[in-house]
Amino acid sequence: MLAPYPPLPMNELSRQRLIDAHPCLVESNSDAFLDEVVKIAALYFKTPICLITILDRKRQWFRARVGTDLQETPRADSFCAYSVAIGDSVEVCDAQQDERFRCNPLVTGEPGIRYYAGMPLVLDGGLVLGNLCVIDTQPRPLMSAADKAMLEQIARLATTRLDEMRAAAFIDGTTGLYNHAKLDEDIGDAIERGENPLAVAIELVSPAQLNDMLKSLGFQFLTDFTLSVKNLLRSLLPASWELYKISALRFACAVPGNQLEQAQAVFATLLEAFSKPIHCQELPVLPQVGIGVLRLEPGAVPDDWMRLIVCAADEARSSGQGWAYYDEQMDAAQQRSNRLLNDLADAVRADDQLRLVFQPRVDLNTGACLSVEALLRWAHPTLGEISPAEFIPLAEKTPLIHAVSFWVISQAIHQIDAWRREGADLKVAINVSAADLNNDHLTDEIVRLLARNELDGSCLEVEFTESALVGDFSVVITQIERLQAMGVEIAIDDFGSGYSNWSYLRDIPANTVKLDRSFMEDLQPGRKDWNIVRALISLARELGQRVVAEGIETEHTLKIIREWGCQEAQGFYISRPLEAGDLLAWLSRCTFATSSSELA
Repeated sequence: MLAPYPPLPMNELSRQRLIDAHPCLVESNSDAFLDEVVKIAALYFKTPICLITILDRKRQWFRARVGTDLQETPRADSFCAYSVAIGDSVEVCDAQQDERFRCNPLVTGEPGIRYYAGMPLVLDGGLVLGNLCVIDTQPRPLMSAADKAMLEQIARLATTRLDEMRAAAFIDGTTGLYNHAKLDEDIGDAIERGENPLAVAIELVSPAQLNDMLKSLGFQFLTDFTLSVKNLLRSLLPASWELYKISALRFACAVPGNQLEQAQAVFATLLEAFSKPIHCQELPVLPQVGIGVLRLEPGAVPDDWMRLIVCAADEARSSGQGWAYYDEQMDAAQQRSNRLLNDLADAVRADDQLRLVFQPRVDLNTGACLSVEALLRWAHPTLGEISPAEFIPLAEKTPLIHAVSFWVISQAIHQIDAWRREGADLKVAINVSAADLNNDHLTDEIVRLLARNELDGSCLEVEFTESALVGDFSVVITQIERLQAMGVEIAIDDFGSGYSNWSYLRDIPANTVKLDRSFMEDLQPGRKDWNIVRALISLARELGQRVVAEGIETEHTLKIIREWGCQEAQGFYISRPLEAGDLLAWLSRCTFATSSSELA
């Protein structure tokens, strides 16, 4: 005969949510105060076993114990579950004579329970965490009223300590504010009361700004700055808006449902205040504020609502809006970005997702195609073709870009070697990110792969955009010079876009300047692009650099740039990017002449 399963309390969902929010209640490390409590109870009641139990979904955890080596038992076997269910004490004088327990494995087996007395550990609000219980392996008579009062008093001591531990887990150590766990509990309580609060996340700096602040100024500065921000926020927020710190320099508020109309005015006040520098240790720091807002309704609260307000805050900051309600489309875009980043890490290791295609680049004087640009393509197994314009900027924000660049380099050199075995001597241009030039890892990999394939560096051209030069310029120059010493050619890609620092043409030992494709869209006399392109071509040639025009889509554009002295060009008018096998076929059937009006 099986023992009956203990009943559930009416507020089990709320009780379990509280335990979930506080791992400290069920963790296995001992607490000196609770350990003393069970020792005192065991001594007073002269029992071999005394426990402080916490009832979880399927287990009964022993938060403190004396007289047993067990740390937990199944909830189905728990005596304490009966006390938790009714919220009152339970006493069993002889478990072998009690229908509820006589078949219980803790009675029929070890430790052989005969007597049990348990007092519930009740928090303010009526939620019962578990029990303080004393256990004997021999039957006993009912305890006296005085003994029951003593058991209740000792249980109250244990409850006080558990509540202290719970409260400590709610506090952010730096600011003394409540943390994300407390925010989650408070929002949940408000929803249970039938309220419709507004959850608000306040982001003060971008992740990059936070990282720079930490690296350049240290932890103490970050702590002082965080406290300055907290004090300013507290002075600006209504007293009824509880302030929480949910992550590094990210705060939150729970706005009462009856104050929603005032919220926009408060947001405007915050944006105005944080548009000015905050002075910390006599240094001014200009925040980059973003406020994310989500209205919560009873019965319709998303499980990940806190993530949603953080996403909204990040979007509001990065877009310059200042503050924004959560938007499903924006969130879908962010979730897609996260998925692409995760899946890209797998794609780099797979054999059938990433591939290179190659766009021919022709010499405008001879018509010959002596080089191609390697372009990365990704065939996602479920999402289909993903544009590099989407996934490369995402990868560039993470260390994953290094793995992508290494993959491209390896595949490009492998393809160069394969083409040469077929009699095609083509230079391949590869694109690298700004992060790739901030250390010597990429250069070391190129050296290794060229040597392994017995190839000269002249078979490669490394292209980078001007953004690579914004960091440590001396480190970048060192890597460029190392590559050039091997014969690798260097190209400044998309010149004229981005930072457009003309001094780069003077200071960087680049072999080639590639003009940004945006200038080629509508070259007409009298337009600014007309004068800019002509000037860039003239300047680069004067400095001894080869000029390549990207994005050539019409014969008209091709003729103009050739007349101005541009040496090479690529674009759809010449050829779209081609698979490796198709490129050789394209080369075999295409001939060029310097006087021809057609190049393909």
